[in-house]
Amino acid sequence: MIEIDAPIEVERLEEYVACVTYDRPDAMNAYNEPLLRGAVEALERLDDRDDIRAIVLTGAGDAFCAGVDLTDMPLTPEMDFADYEEGLGLFQNVVRTLREIRTPVIAAINGYALGAGCDTALACDFRFTSDEGVLGETFIDVGFVPGDGGAFLLPRLIGEARAKELIFTGRKLSGEEIVEWDLAKEQVDADELLEAATAFASDLADRQPVALAESKRLVNDSFETGLEEALADATRAQRICSQTRDHEEAVEAFQEDREPEFEGR
Repeated sequence: MIEIDAPIEVERLEEYVACVTYDRPDAMNAYNEPLLRGAVEALERLDDRDDIRAIVLTGAGDAFCAGVDLTDMPLTPEMDFADYEEGLGLFQNVVRTLREIRTPVIAAINGYALGAGCDTALACDFRFTSDEGVLGETFIDVGFVPGDGGAFLLPRLIGEARAKELIFTGRKLSGEEIVEWDLAKEQVDADELLEAATAFASDLADRQPVALAESKRLVNDSFETGLEEALADATRAQRICSQTRDHEEAVEAFQEDREPEFEGR
């Protein structure tokens, strides 16, 4: 579908749904520099395509992403601060990209999603987990903090107290626990995970793309703004949607009692 010069596979699952698979199974899909840069490139390139309206993100083999590859890290304590900031920024850019692209992303957590891999899953718009999925903010186990967004994302998903519990203790959640903690939409058997995530992605892809993208942006931005600014932003977004051909199609389809056919414009 698209070629990425990184350990990543990109394929089309449904008409408007793409799958991005981290492909370092022997390293449990742990992040090194090529994977970090490739993840951003793949997500941005898919986001630029009119024929992709939803993305599933998963890992090859038995892991989603087990964090940083300690044998191939893009940053070390000996670096000066500017270089260290740049190295950590590679991890942060994955989270930033997931939050900022217009296309919704569904994480299919097929195994370990730890440390930076956990934060990657948290930055997705939705999460599905298999019975083999394991989610953990394990930075404390190596004397680190969630340096790539976990301390920002987790409280917004499950509240301050529960976020602190996971971050301070490094506790890992598995299978159905991930759903019970409101960190996944659904838990399914391992052999049904990709199918379940794809079905949900296809449902999203059937929606009006401009309205879906603007809705994602409004929700993500809502945590950083006041009510009046949010209402003004919603007015601008609604105006944009009202001028699309897809809005006309939605109204016509409703009046004619048929399914709409959206074009993303």
